[in-house]
Amino acid sequence: MKTNLVILILLISFSLPVNAQWTSFELDNIELENFQQQVEPFLKTISLSSNRHFFSQININKRISLGVSYSHGINISGEKYSTDLIGGFPNLAGALVVTPNLSLKGNMSLFKSGNDLVQSYAYGLGINLTNKDNNNWRFSVLFSRLQGADDLKNRSTDAVIVKEFELGTVLIFTGLGLNTYNTKILIEDLDSISKSIKGNANHLLLGIQLIKGRLTIIPVLQVNSDVVILSIEISGIFK
Repeated sequence: MKTNLVILILLISFSLPVNAQWTSFELDNIELENFQQQVEPFLKTISLSSNRHFFSQININKRISLGVSYSHGINISGEKYSTDLIGGFPNLAGALVVTPNLSLKGNMSLFKSGNDLVQSYAYGLGINLTNKDNNNWRFSVLFSRLQGADDLKNRSTDAVIVKEFELGTVLIFTGLGLNTYNTKILIEDLDSISKSIKGNANHLLLGIQLIKGRLTIIPVLQVNSDVVILSIEISGIFK
């Protein structure tokens, strides 16, 4: 039964990128009127997608985790321009347990979007706030930077606190995320728009953790007032 559930979730999750394209970073065709309002849902999407926390079950005996993820944003703000930009966002990730309560973690991405070679990286730490056999509280913070696109650079900080609980044999976590971003607009011939946009992408978080041997599969849902992020994270655990 559990194997069937894993297969079903994988099929649903990977059905997203089949017909999807990578996120676009071409901002030069946007209408100058209400520029910031139109582009903010897109900025929230890349700020959330470049920070993947990978809440896998590593511990002092299984200290290393390596994984991949795919995130896809859905614009619910009604701003059509951001809808046209939003697409898929891939990541590679890793984590290392330092003490029973502390782990170092990070992720990176490199992909071609139009004429842009987009690069992003994030680094941070995870803390186990409780050490019970189950139903623990966990905290994670990441600091990310995105560059390589001709039209923008982005820095963001993403901090989340989650509560784990079990539903049968499935581990579920839910929590709250605080995300702030600072975007530099690099389009030189648009003098009428702000060259710096700051904002936040605070969100609710829901994830399901499925463990198959050393493989951890985590579908994640993040909900913000303007965007929804659907992600699938797959990681392996090593000594």
